[in-house]
Amino acid sequence: MSRVHDVIRRYKASVQVVRHGVEIFVIGDPAGARLNAAVRRLAHTVSENGNDVMGDLLRAANALRWRRMTQPQPGELHPAVTEAANAVVREARMLRGAVADEALLDEIATAAQHVRQTDSPVGDELWRSIEEADPSICAVVASSGRARAGLQEWLNSLSVPVLLPGELGHVGERVEQLYVAGPPCFFPPSLVTAPAADELTFLMPAWFRHRAIPVSRFADHADGAMKARVRERTVGDLSEPASPISDAESIEDTYYPQPIWGGRISGDREPGPDEAEAWKVLLAGNLAIWLDDGDRIRALDPRQPEGERVTYAAVEDVVPGTYLVLRDGETEHGAMYEAALHLMGARAEVIEETQRGWKTALEARLASRGARASISELRARGVKSAARVQAWTEGKLISPKHEHDLVLLLEWLGLAVEPSHRNAMALRRAVYQASADLREELEDAVSRADLAALERDGRMSLEIEREGFRSIVVAKVQARSPYTEIVSRPHMRAPFFDRSGEWLE
Repeated sequence: MSRVHDVIRRYKASVQVVRHGVEIFVIGDPAGARLNAAVRRLAHTVSENGNDVMGDLLRAANALRWRRMTQPQPGELHPAVTEAANAVVREARMLRGAVADEALLDEIATAAQHVRQTDSPVGDELWRSIEEADPSICAVVASSGRARAGLQEWLNSLSVPVLLPGELGHVGERVEQLYVAGPPCFFPPSLVTAPAADELTFLMPAWFRHRAIPVSRFADHADGAMKARVRERTVGDLSEPASPISDAESIEDTYYPQPIWGGRISGDREPGPDEAEAWKVLLAGNLAIWLDDGDRIRALDPRQPEGERVTYAAVEDVVPGTYLVLRDGETEHGAMYEAALHLMGARAEVIEETQRGWKTALEARLASRGARASISELRARGVKSAARVQAWTEGKLISPKHEHDLVLLLEWLGLAVEPSHRNAMALRRAVYQASADLREELEDAVSRADLAALERDGRMSLEIEREGFRSIVVAKVQARSPYTEIVSRPHMRAPFFDRSGEWLE
């Protein structure tokens, strides 16, 4: 479908949505309501006490509540709910004797067990609605990749596609009805303002009070802004337990699971010779890496056709949803360097010697002038990536990104440009060749992998035969820290265990 055709179709759909309105099915969910009341009480207790003794319990319970809202498939197809419910029970048990309000621990553990044992009524209504409308004209919108994977497995027998909001351009013309699994506020305004189908229905539990549909932030200032009316329809048992925390009471209740960042601990000091500024990137499967400001990092795009899935992502483009391809427990960078030297054969020794020569001179210049003065001088000479001058001393970093920067650097160091420049470029080409060879092996491994499981779990292992790369992990980025820390260079890009993103989607 052409872009123009898609725009025309969305304009037509907008007319229908304005005419008929947006439907919201508000569905009774007694088990979810009990959990919600317990979580709100727990959040209030944590906020009142001003400590994080029950922080792990709150995060697990919040994740369980989030999954109840956005992933309404039956329990046997929902290991994520079982995982979170088990964690709630475990954390509550561990806190017994450590906190005064053991009745609250009992209540939240019982509520979690009840959720684990009962299917979501939202799922029942979604299935019934699809069958009533005719599955051939329906599609479902999910809130996240993990939610999409679970819903798709469940709805496969109906042949109903499940999409993320950003994929609605792929909705076929036969689709007339979109069902959205979750409250409207969890989805972008474009779902309503640029609808991909004539009819739009949100399905959500009654215990979640915020039911306003999302609107563009420019709607109030625009002439003729699209404003669709809302038609609510209540379904099922709407009873809820009495709660000491009223809906009007202000508590710190964040429904969407949040990462744990703390605060920067490096202060304002300059990085040392073997250090660099890096962002902490949280990955699925309780992993994390330190990501420096290098040019790129190996990634995987499951949406691409076979043979084109393994690629590189620019460091600035590493955001939640990116899949990174990493060596398990260590960085790929050093192994690629060694593979490149092997490809160089007899020339490797001479090339290593010239590389050591200019790097040693650079270390000496940095020691005498300091990093800031060196950066200023290099910038004055026209070196584009001068801010990374300290990184260039690292033995296995071949040269600056821009070839001419190396020429200017060698001149600044008072060294002959050749043969150092020529050798560095030859080594860089060898690294590219070694990387291309690895990519082919990775593509072959990915072609045999279960990509649906990758989307569901956010992580998978790839086994290849290449020496030094026997264990490769593909992991989805869950969050990226808003600030950098100063980190030792050997720790860059090497996966390590970290629970900070345990409950992120």
